[in-house]
Amino acid sequence: MSGEHHTGQTGRSERKVRKDYRLILQEEGSFAEKWALRVRPGQLKWLAACALLLVALVTYAVVALTPLREWVVPGYLSTETRKMQEEAWVLSDSLAQELDRQARFLDNMIAVMEGRVPREAILDTSDENNLGTTEDLSLQPSASLNRLRDEVEEEDAFALSRSGGLEDAGLWLSPVDGQVSSAWSPAEGHWGVDLVAPENSPVKAVGPGTVIFSGYTVGGGNTIMVQHPGNRVSVYMHNSSLEVSTGDAVRRGDVLAIIGNSGDHSTGPHLHFEWWESGAPVDPTLRVSL
Repeated sequence: MSGEHHTGQTGRSERKVRKDYRLILQEEGSFAEKWALRVRPGQLKWLAACALLLVALVTYAVVALTPLREWVVPGYLSTETRKMQEEAWVLSDSLAQELDRQARFLDNMIAVMEGRVPREAILDTSDENNLGTTEDLSLQPSASLNRLRDEVEEEDAFALSRSGGLEDAGLWLSPVDGQVSSAWSPAEGHWGVDLVAPENSPVKAVGPGTVIFSGYTVGGGNTIMVQHPGNRVSVYMHNSSLEVSTGDAVRRGDVLAIIGNSGDHSTGPHLHFEWWESGAPVDPTLRVSL
């Protein structure tokens, strides 16, 4: 009897463990069965887990792919904020470049006034023969600039090649073919001479050297500064356009710029030309054939 009783209890326990469930869908009025699903407890757990996963995926999609993320996700930057941040980065980068350019300009100006030039700003100009590789240093010129340079070379060929020319006389080439309209006057703070020439006249290098500054200044407008051998510097101001860049090596007669009227200190198209030796201004008419 005890064995049969034990066997009966075991069978009932197994039936309890294997008990199945039915999910039934009935019509409200007649209670007629419309749909039924037979499931086991283990299957219910899987269905619940899948349902939770589905809800999580839908929630993530709604938050991640819609503007709702800007309100729900802590610290998330809106599209407008990101755009403003990118614009601020671009502006700060541009300002940094401008500050660097201004700093280099001030360094070059201080060096010129003190009779020296920063080593990284110039090339070796101790030997004029070393300046014959300008094609390797400058950018490719435009066709119009090539034609202009050809015309200048033709105009200056006779003056530079004849015996007893400028080089033999110890003078430098005139930067433009024009007349002096305002003389050198240190007492009035006029450290150069003003040369008037026809519109679109080329501004030429008075001698071989290296461009230590090519850019815009408030007073001088489009300005070129060239370091020459012997600690000499020539300055060309108020140009309408610049044809060389800082660091370019130039030869006598090379086109540096086009005459113009740029800068606050200019009242008409002309070239303001200065000549410096060992950091001190010198009357350009004593050194240049004007």
